Amino acid sequence: MKIKTLLAALALGAASAAPAFAGVAGMADLNISQLLAVDPITHQPSPFTSQIQIRTDSRTGTANSNFNGIVGTGTGAGSITDTRTDGTTASVDVAYRCAGSSCAGINAIYGGTAENNLGTHLHTNSGNFALGDMYNSGNILAGGASGLTRADSSIDNAGGGGANATILNGAGVVTTFAAGSTVDFQLALTYNAFVAAFVDPLLATGNQASSAISWSLTLRNTTTGTTVLAWTPDALNKGFTSTTGSENASFEESAQIFSNTFTLLAGNTYSLVINQAANSTVTLAAVPEPESLLLVGLGLLAMGVAVRRTRG
Repeated sequence: MKIKTLLAALALGAASAAPAFAGVAGMADLNISQLLAVDPITHQPSPFTSQIQIRTDSRTGTANSNFNGIVGTGTGAGSITDTRTDGTTASVDVAYRCAGSSCAGINAIYGGTAENNLGTHLHTNSGNFALGDMYNSGNILAGGASGLTRADSSIDNAGGGGANATILNGAGVVTTFAAGSTVDFQLALTYNAFVAAFVDPLLATGNQASSAISWSLTLRNTTTGTTVLAWTPDALNKGFTSTTGSENASFEESAQIFSNTFTLLAGNTYSLVINQAANSTVTLAAVPEPESLLLVGLGLLAMGVAVRRTRG
């Protein structure tokens, strides 16, 4: 085979050996579209919620991101706390924090807007970025509460890299209220959950993607010191880790579920604590560029030619 033919074969092999967009991704999105106190029989909004007085409502939201040691930036503070003692509902909205070279086009990646995006889910790597976003608002007694936590990380840079996006207590809520009459309730929860860990099967070892979402609700009778309801739905507490293509996993579900029935006693005071969080982390080992592989091949070829000439 002529040297030119060998060079062409090496160039083609090098280009195919290092895919331009082989990468890793960890996605953790949890959107609570409605959390509402309902009648246990009809599952309709309970007419007795008006007899419950909110005394304090405090909410804290935190979002952050990091890409190769560079902390993500966004509009406004990365952590917000809102506390109300006048019977109104607190709310927090932390603007998304993005780090990485793809942040300039992050809105296009999410189909037009990244801020408080409720429906776009990325199943594989879609750029070089880490993004954290959250908001929480509404009242479970009147109209329903809602909340979003999103922690997405993606790397498709052949040069390698690392990223993480974390939301801790992303929709932390503590509400204290008093019951005006003894009533049975249920909570109706409508959600969209998406969790994915993806490592391109073409990549060698040394890569990892992990993602997780979590949600819990605890209702305590502070008058008696007892727990009335402890709720951690399986669909809202998911996590995956992948180091090879064979370990890739994802979960996506939209549904409405109901809590167990609980009783609020007249004259008693209650505290409601909700924690919602999302986390993702990805690492990508350095992948040789096609040009680097070609240089190695040329070096080996030159050595072979030199050996033949010496022997000749």
